[in-house]
Amino acid sequence: MKISSRIQKAYEEARVLPLREHGRYVFFSDCHRGYGGWNDNFAANQNVCFTAMNYYYDRGFTYVELGDGDELWENKRQRRIIETHSHVFWMLRRFYRDGRLIMLWGNHDNKKRKEKFVRKNYASFWNECSRQEEELFPKLKVEEAVRLQSACYPELFLLHGHQGDLLNDYLYPLAAFLVRYLWRPLERWGIRDPTRPAYNYRRCERGERRFRSFAEKNGIIVVCGHTHRPVFMKPGEGGYFNDGSMVHPRCITAIELSDGELCLVKWAVCSKRDGTLHVCRTVLDGPVALSDYFSN
Repeated sequence: MKISSRIQKAYEEARVLPLREHGRYVFFSDCHRGYGGWNDNFAANQNVCFTAMNYYYDRGFTYVELGDGDELWENKRQRRIIETHSHVFWMLRRFYRDGRLIMLWGNHDNKKRKEKFVRKNYASFWNECSRQEEELFPKLKVEEAVRLQSACYPELFLLHGHQGDLLNDYLYPLAAFLVRYLWRPLERWGIRDPTRPAYNYRRCERGERRFRSFAEKNGIIVVCGHTHRPVFMKPGEGGYFNDGSMVHPRCITAIELSDGELCLVKWAVCSKRDGTLHVCRTVLDGPVALSDYFSN
């Protein structure tokens, strides 16, 4: 299958949801939640993430996870990931119960594309506070892609962004094998995993060109993750956006859509003048009105 047709197929089969005119959405991706050990890249930022999730929940945002939420290439047991980061999944459950959770799968957690896997691993979890098994996401459907449509704004096409990538899409069983059995142990010695586009700028740029071209051709806005590199395009530059990741060494990044305006934000641990530390939110780019990009 050609790269263009692979993206087109995801677009045509995407679930269509209404984009609320005054709705609020936050787009995160690439959390890569693991077992909490040395190779769990999410562990260092979990408190920053939890603070950000509380912020968005209290302000009525819909939480959108654009794939690679869980690291299932390096780790076999989804249930153990949930146990390790139960506080994060407790927050995700709050969004889910309010009808404000959209979850997509990426290349590192593509097991979620199977309904049987989701039912088995996400129906319930062990709540450490109540000390009992409780419902988590009993009827959750994890999508490959979602299209948000409105009569007022351009359409938003949401997906992880690995679609069309030779190694991470077409040859993903090989990539998963190499990550788990070769690159994972080598990471202890500081050797980077070459399968990840975040470490390969040429592959990263090729992927960005694919989705930028698709957005311009169809007059839509594409929001991805996968590359771990935040992208916020201005009107006239195109309609491709990337929310970055939650595994930056010192911060997490996200894209917010609030009342028809997009902005790129960073969450990090900041210090006050008296030396005390706190989690702060910083706007990196925007806000820019959705209507400034493409006319309906």
